[in-house]
Amino acid sequence: MSSHRQSALRGEALPGRRRPVPERGRRRATHRPHRLLPVVLGVAVLGIGGVVGPSVVGDAWSPDGGGDRERITYASLPEDDPGQGLVYDGLVPAGKGSLCAGMYELDEETCTHGPDTAPAGLAVSRDVPPVTVKAPEPEEPRREAATVPPDAEIVRDQGGSSLSPGAPALIPDAAPGEADFIMGAHDVACEGDGRTGKRVQVLYLHEFGTPSRFTGFVGSIRTWSAGVDQIFDASAAETGGSRHIRFVTTPQCRVDVAEVQLPEGALESFTGNIAALQTLGYNRTDRKYLIFADTNVYCGIGTFIADSRPGLGNRNNGGPSYGRVDSGCWSSAVAAQQTTQMLGALLQDSPNSTGAGSCTDDHDLLCSGDRSGTALRTVCPKKHENRLDCGHDDYFSTDPAPGSYLAKNWNVAQSEFLLGGDGGDEAPDAPNQPDAKPSVTPRATPPTAPTQAPGVPVPGASGGDVSDGGGDGPPPGGPVVPVPGLPAPTTGAPVEEATGPPPEVVATDPAAAPAQAFLEVRDPTSTSVRLTWGAAAPGATYEVQVDGVKVATTVATRARLIGLRPDAKYQVSIRSTANGYLARATAQSAPAARPAANAWFVLTNSLTGGAADLYAARTANGTPLSLGGVDGDSQQQWRLVPAGGGGYSLQSRATGKCVVPLGGNPVAGAPLVQGDCASAVAGRWSLFATDHGFSLRTTVGDLVAGVGSQRFGAARLLVLQQPDKARHQSWTAVPG
Repeated sequence: MSSHRQSALRGEALPGRRRPVPERGRRRATHRPHRLLPVVLGVAVLGIGGVVGPSVVGDAWSPDGGGDRERITYASLPEDDPGQGLVYDGLVPAGKGSLCAGMYELDEETCTHGPDTAPAGLAVSRDVPPVTVKAPEPEEPRREAATVPPDAEIVRDQGGSSLSPGAPALIPDAAPGEADFIMGAHDVACEGDGRTGKRVQVLYLHEFGTPSRFTGFVGSIRTWSAGVDQIFDASAAETGGSRHIRFVTTPQCRVDVAEVQLPEGALESFTGNIAALQTLGYNRTDRKYLIFADTNVYCGIGTFIADSRPGLGNRNNGGPSYGRVDSGCWSSAVAAQQTTQMLGALLQDSPNSTGAGSCTDDHDLLCSGDRSGTALRTVCPKKHENRLDCGHDDYFSTDPAPGSYLAKNWNVAQSEFLLGGDGGDEAPDAPNQPDAKPSVTPRATPPTAPTQAPGVPVPGASGGDVSDGGGDGPPPGGPVVPVPGLPAPTTGAPVEEATGPPPEVVATDPAAAPAQAFLEVRDPTSTSVRLTWGAAAPGATYEVQVDGVKVATTVATRARLIGLRPDAKYQVSIRSTANGYLARATAQSAPAARPAANAWFVLTNSLTGGAADLYAARTANGTPLSLGGVDGDSQQQWRLVPAGGGGYSLQSRATGKCVVPLGGNPVAGAPLVQGDCASAVAGRWSLFATDHGFSLRTTVGDLVAGVGSQRFGAARLLVLQQPDKARHQSWTAVPG
């Protein structure tokens, strides 16, 4: 691939050199007034509203020599020290009476300790080198052979099994048997499907106009993330427990590092960084976002909630939260520091708090000198420098003493973003919770309008008539897309989850089967259900049958049954030779959700449940579409915009651009890429009903969007194919 073509595909400015460090937003406090960008964190979870203005002054509680606390007041921001990563652009000192007193507030309950200084051996202006070999560069998309990959091949990518063509397939959980999770070969814990539920999601960020170094550092970021997990587990061991980070992981049990391109200048301040991510939909209430930012502004900085209440109702037990590490400080220690802060460490009333965001017990990963001037005390040996909570009394303990601060207040070790034990769940007051569906996860501040690349028109954005593109028509959510053979969809609540049947448990006669022979069916979508069954015996193997057809053999006792027909019933049986084990249940999928014209939706694959994803939210034409795990962010959200002649354009919420075949010619094997929405008939689509949802067909050539053979990095590309009745050529729509 030519270097210019590679740069264009990535959305880089030619000739594609990294911007020098001095240009990366290092502004001193005296150069211009500080401001808080319109960022509101956690509104859906916190029940809070407005943005606090920049004129507020703050105060803090700080211990005096006698052990009591005296109030100290900070009326202004400190002076910037860019060499140490102490940049305060966009931060607001918390006002008198604020829950964030002594620190900085992003809204009424969301705080940041502010930027952290670089630890010994690291410098903000000097990039950390990679610690692993570079991953291969993604190959340039190309037209592929017209052969349609079989469904079984696509299922294997997900770690699943499809033994019978046309029958459902099975994707077992990562952990076999009744273990809650496993420690994979890459030293991170893998649980469930790696995506649903409360998780820490790792992001690599770079700005438009700077080259992506993702392939050079993705292995290193995974290594540093695994190091965060080791720091947590080693710290938990000091109080007799075990804790592992509940990362978003791949089917291969590795940390899933998502590359995201932000607009130029978005990384110059922390608040601007958060605002850009929220615009792209990275604001899930079940996510803590651990950010590796490819720039040199900070060492590290993170958010937390000023809530010290004990138990799982504490707002630090939700999201979204953001912890950022810049390229001069990429390391396990700094990443662990920001992760711990996101989880709610070092609240102002903790026993050894300085009142300004740090603590007095040295040596501790989170304790250091701050602007309160409070002296540190040597409580732990130097070797504890990269461990959490030196005295096990401020923010992290798996076994707090009865009546102690951590027994009566928020304890990070209780967080549901962590996994306890070696596959069990020994976290106090943290029972297993049903996994949340990513397609219906509430977001704190969903964008109210699509972003738009400069100079790119957004068809229908001004309320044009959906029938002919002109005049004053209804807003998004109005007229529906006609789907031949199906009743017209409604535009109300998400159909896929709202109308599904309740969980059902049916087992064999207890007198004739082992006591543990049960099968539970839950979490139905239009194309899948989740199965959980009792263990027949340690190490037992199970044969899974659907309507009498064998679909998989597994040692797991939890799995997702995929590739179902919408609104259909299936008889599922689990058999094992151990003790004559047999468990049976009826599974019913939910009705299919279908898109309405001009309404945003996540385009989900009827076979795998994965989503059509615009790679890294890049704005450049030629950026490919791939099959990704469902996150529901803006790069996975689309809408059908009437384009005349009965066809529709498929438009991205992230960029305002549309889906077209590579090269502009709708031929079999052509990858689907991003292009201008004005691209003639090459990017026009119609919808047709299938047994598993609907197909997206070109109005020219009658080709369908399916999952191709080639990959872009680790993900398979979406390509145009001849209709083949393959389930990966069918799609469903989950409202965005």
